[in-house]
Order: sequence, then C-alpha cells, then structure tokens
Amino acid sequence: MITPLHIVAAIPLKIAAPKQFSLLWFSITNILIDVEVIYYIILLEWPIHRFFHSLIGVSIIGISCFILSIILKQKKLPSFFGCFIGVYSHYVIDGFYHNLWT
Repeated sequence: MITPLHIVAAIPLKIAAPKQFSLLWFSITNILIDVEVIYYIILLEWPIHRFFHSLIGVSIIGISCFILSIILKQKKLPSFFGCFIGVYSHYVIDGFYHNLWT
C-alpha cells in the first residue's frame, strides 16, 4: 500500500485522540519504512519489501523514531503512540495487502 494511504488511515485516530496521538511521528515512521521500497524499485530488485517490512525492521524504526522524538523534546506519550501505532499498523496492513507473511 502506498504511504499516503497508511497516513490517511490514521486520521480517525487523530480526531478521536488529538492530544494522545502524534500524526507527525506516525507519518515519519511510515515514510521511513517505505524508503526501502523506493530503494529497491530504483535498483529494479525484487522483492521490494524486505528487512524494514519485517517485525524486527519496523521495531527498529519505531524505537529509533521515538528516541529521536525525545531528543527533539517532543511530548513523550503522543510521540510514543504515533511511532508505535505507525510502525505496527504499517506492518499489519502491508502484511495483508502484499501477502508478506507466506
């Protein structure tokens, strides 16, 4: 699924819990995950969903982004939810959509 569609899927959550959820960090994590896809498309190498579309890969991106949000002095709880809902929803949505778990 294309990154903007992942981000649009989070808008209801932002509306429901505006102070507890960071759409910014949700978006950043989803974009970073799909940088891998762009890289392999440019190289014309398949499969295009590799390490950063695995459970370990998305976890590394989530943790790294959350640490970065703390360094940048963002609010911790909204950043935490944005980062981790972002990476794990991306993992689940792409897992089903691209049949990554077979």
